[in-house]
Amino acid sequence: MIVLPNTPPVPVQIEGSTTALPAQVLSLRTSLQNVKLATYNDSINYVVNLEKYLDSIDQISDGVDASETFVSSNIPWNHLSKTKFKQFFNTGNKKIESVRWSLMNELIMTSLSISLIYVRIASDLLNSTIDTDVEPPAKAEEYNESWKQVMNLYKKSISFLMYEQSLESKQGSFSEGALKINPVLIPFLSKISEICIQVSILAKYLWINRASINYNEQVTTENNATLAKVAIFCVNELEASQKLLESLLHSTGKKTEADNELINLDYRDWEDYLSLFKRYISAYAGLFLAIQNYRDDKIGNALGLIRYSLLALQSKKDLPPSSTLHKKFSFQKIRNKVQQRSQENVLQSLNSISTLDIKRSAFNDKSGIVLNDLAYLYDQLIRLNLKFTSENDNLKYQDVVHWSSVGSDSKWPIGCKIPVSNIEPYEVHKSVEKSENEYAGRGSYF
Repeated sequence: MIVLPNTPPVPVQIEGSTTALPAQVLSLRTSLQNVKLATYNDSINYVVNLEKYLDSIDQISDGVDASETFVSSNIPWNHLSKTKFKQFFNTGNKKIESVRWSLMNELIMTSLSISLIYVRIASDLLNSTIDTDVEPPAKAEEYNESWKQVMNLYKKSISFLMYEQSLESKQGSFSEGALKINPVLIPFLSKISEICIQVSILAKYLWINRASINYNEQVTTENNATLAKVAIFCVNELEASQKLLESLLHSTGKKTEADNELINLDYRDWEDYLSLFKRYISAYAGLFLAIQNYRDDKIGNALGLIRYSLLALQSKKDLPPSSTLHKKFSFQKIRNKVQQRSQENVLQSLNSISTLDIKRSAFNDKSGIVLNDLAYLYDQLIRLNLKFTSENDNLKYQDVVHWSSVGSDSKWPIGCKIPVSNIEPYEVHKSVEKSENEYAGRGSYF
């Protein structure tokens, strides 16, 4: 789901002579350099070979001090940056960057790249799964194995991050000029993968609803209140992730107290990307909560929630909270009235999936995977908005809650997540093969 821009980092050429890596390991690494991850199969082939490389260098680290074994005089991965390079000048007045890339750096960066590529693979698989149309006599339950595979890929991503944390705990003292991966990065990426797990659950039930709406114009999910809470939990976790990202951005250009220089990923566009993704998840929360309100015979609330979700997807800027819509300051009040009028005009024009302005939408301006279910989510919101409006105008006659008040009262419950099974750290050299019948709860994917 969340595929961060400029990820994953991939290996580039090692500079300087090194005896730390045998020729066969260097050859394997060379085959991984500057790969193009254009397709799902590209990603699969890359991660298989990258895991082989990780196993090889982990074996090498067993007999040496990985933090003091240096393998390169450059940072041999793309999309990385080092804070405050120590600069030296040669007689030609060219800048020479003093870098000491250790075997421990290589181990950590390899496992981090593997973790990020599994997120990409899972997102690609989810994209293709949610594009599947279920038509009678086929049932949605017949596709549970595909959803379980998506979940397992996200779990595998987390297992490599846990392995990386175990490596960091083994690091000893650092010598002058040694490099260290930013300690905030792993908790940040772990939180992102955990959010992906929860959002994949939302995507599955959106897919189930799509099948039933296409078949008989009915929504079949019964756990809509729970799903709304899951979406709200994801929104809250995204806000926490944005705080961690602020810390990551703040750390660039600074040194640690021990004079070790921090390795950071390329964080460009991450802030905007997470902000957009939060709006996308907010639309999920509004959808499922609207369905629950509709079933509770609160169609006025349901319509307000549906319209809030539509605007979250279609608006070019974040929706202002209701508290700011009623400010007494004249200039702010005028601006908010203009923006509110603009949002009302948007709502009046939303009557079919063709009105989703994907090409000019802010969702399409950032790198990363553009989710296939974005259009399906929008389509369900449009169809339910038309259905609920017609029913309210002809049968219920309830007052429609304004979209701007959705987040300010009890219509927005406290978030919670769906528990998942325990995740173990990745174990190098241990290959466990399981048949399809060896897991408990077949068909349950979380």
